Amino acid sequence: MASIITNIAFKNFYNYYGDFELNSYDFKEGVNIIVADNGNGKSKFFNALLWLFKDEVLDSDSKKSLSIKTNTIKIISDRAKSETQLNGIVDCAIRITYSDKRFSYEIIKSFTAKKIGDTITNPNDWYIYFNDLQINKRDLDLFTYHPVRDEDEKNRILNKLIQEKLRPYSLFQGEEVDKIIDFSNPKAINNAVQTLTNIQKYEKLINRTTYAFKRAEDSLNTKIKESNTDTQRFDEIIDKIEKARNDIEIESQRNDQFNTIYEEAKEEIDDLETANQNAVKRKEIDDKIKTQNTDLKIVEEDYENLTSKINNRFYDGSFGWIAHGCSNFVNIFRSKNQEYIEKRVAYKLQKLNIDDNSTISFLPTDSPDVVTLQTMIDKEFCYVCNRIAQKGTHEHNHLIKLLERPNKKSDQNIYKNDLASFFSDIQVGSQSYLNRINDILDSVKSTREKEHETKEKIKQLNIRIKDLKDKRSNLLLGGENAENDTNSIMSRYKNAISKMERAKTSLENSSTELKKIEKRLHSLEEEKSHLKVKDVPDIYQTNYGFALDLKNAAERTRDRIYNEMLKKLEENANEHFQNLIKYNELKGGQLKFSKVANDTIEFQYVDNSGNEVSGASEGFQRMKVLSVLMAIISISKTGYEYPLLADAPLSAFGQGFIKGFFEETAKVFPQSLLLIKDIYDKDTDTKLNTLGQELLKNPEIKSLYVNQIPEGLAQIEIYTEKFKLK
Repeated sequence: MASIITNIAFKNFYNYYGDFELNSYDFKEGVNIIVADNGNGKSKFFNALLWLFKDEVLDSDSKKSLSIKTNTIKIISDRAKSETQLNGIVDCAIRITYSDKRFSYEIIKSFTAKKIGDTITNPNDWYIYFNDLQINKRDLDLFTYHPVRDEDEKNRILNKLIQEKLRPYSLFQGEEVDKIIDFSNPKAINNAVQTLTNIQKYEKLINRTTYAFKRAEDSLNTKIKESNTDTQRFDEIIDKIEKARNDIEIESQRNDQFNTIYEEAKEEIDDLETANQNAVKRKEIDDKIKTQNTDLKIVEEDYENLTSKINNRFYDGSFGWIAHGCSNFVNIFRSKNQEYIEKRVAYKLQKLNIDDNSTISFLPTDSPDVVTLQTMIDKEFCYVCNRIAQKGTHEHNHLIKLLERPNKKSDQNIYKNDLASFFSDIQVGSQSYLNRINDILDSVKSTREKEHETKEKIKQLNIRIKDLKDKRSNLLLGGENAENDTNSIMSRYKNAISKMERAKTSLENSSTELKKIEKRLHSLEEEKSHLKVKDVPDIYQTNYGFALDLKNAAERTRDRIYNEMLKKLEENANEHFQNLIKYNELKGGQLKFSKVANDTIEFQYVDNSGNEVSGASEGFQRMKVLSVLMAIISISKTGYEYPLLADAPLSAFGQGFIKGFFEETAKVFPQSLLLIKDIYDKDTDTKLNTLGQELLKNPEIKSLYVNQIPEGLAQIEIYTEKFKLK
């Protein structure tokens, strides 16, 4: 009968504050669910099983497995530690109860901490005492547990819960699902089959018949050597058999070497996987940073050009900012200048004793200039008055007189201090500014907006660059503080892949060659069984032939069973796979298995046309692993007699995947304890989403708990509370 966990309880273990009775979970045969949001005790629950079986826990900060002995203080509930007085003690423990068809077993693992300092986090302020593993046992018909003291029996009881070699298939967290069966490893599926089924008994049968055959062969060879008759053909066959076996040994060594190279390359790929992903991301980020820096340089140059030329806009006639607020001064200047011109003209007329002022211009000095005046005369048009000045008219004659007006020297003889030229220069020089006065505020506003816009661009670019650099700094390469060259990591990763692929090809070729040599050896052994030597008793020849037949029959039986098992494996895997994805909108392909050289099973995921499918979602990838695992368990006649305990196995799944997973798990595993957040919804009374409510009504779900942490607690006060929905 399968081992069924009936209860798991905690005592001051992480957030599970208080005694066992406050943190006790009852379970039944079938599917059991603990629902919790992140940080509410899922991984801590799973850590209890890691402590029990491996003496380690998964650290949530570093995401690494750490020894329990070096992390005891971190494991004890902060609330329990804070309530412990100096020289006081606090117990930390887990208790797991399970049963089979006759007995119930209670396993308790614990340690005691004594406070010898002031802090609750410094290991030096605590003295730790690890208690012996405590196992109690009772008959299901009785009520009292009795302690188990024999260490061998303790180990048997612990292994009966989950056998050591099967724990990788019963205990996994999140992405570790992908590692249960590594499809890239040629021997991964075969290893899983060997572990989870009874196929190994056929290997044992082959070993026994091979041993019997070798003894019969040695006996026959001894008698042949003792014979006095001609044994040339026998000797030739024996030599060829010996050579074939030597060839097999040599090729097997080569095969092992290729397999070692493959495993080393695979291990290197696994080691570099995260670093390579980060290196690729770094390369992408570096390219983005380079582009952003180029954009930043351009924008900064634009800003520099803009700000460096702002002062010029005060005096540049195209902008004329210095004229802002000078509108009234323009009118004052015009009035004063006109008064000055009129007085100057009057003074000049008086000095020259003339009455005709037609040759005297009221425009600024030398305005219009000689060239302009000549043009207006030729064109018979006054640009100053913007009217026609036809030849012979008063207007045209006035232009001629202006052209013939006295020069400055004559004026110098008239005026002692003549400011006409000074005022004229002001009037002419300010003309471009006067035309801009009404637009200055808009020009300043536009420039200011351009400045703000450019500064904002610079700010946003710097933010994006900082964000990219922060992301880049979080992408570790080869170690927590390593700054290995990105290209070097990527190059090493590619080289490792190439090395693995070459080793795989060599391994397959070597395995094929090994099969050829083995076939030749079988042929020689068969020929030898039919040869006769006169003075060698028939019983030796008969024993040899009989032993050879037994060995060959065992190998054929193993191959036949293996091939039948492979066919069933494919059928069951596809059945499980289709059931797992049946609620998903996308339809999956087909899982194909084929036996290749060296007893490896090749796995392919193909479409309906037989084309290999790649790039499926992470959810699909994990479903493939689970499908194969379930199929291997299903083809075993004895089934699987141990519980499945999984933390966040559905983290990459959609709701359709999740529903299919629960339904299929119930068919394969006698019991499953699943810690998930994917059906959690804090806004409902039950804390379950729609799928969670549906699963609550599912008869296959035997128990369902919800973990939560009360709101508003300080870190030191945090504890996990639970309520049972089913």
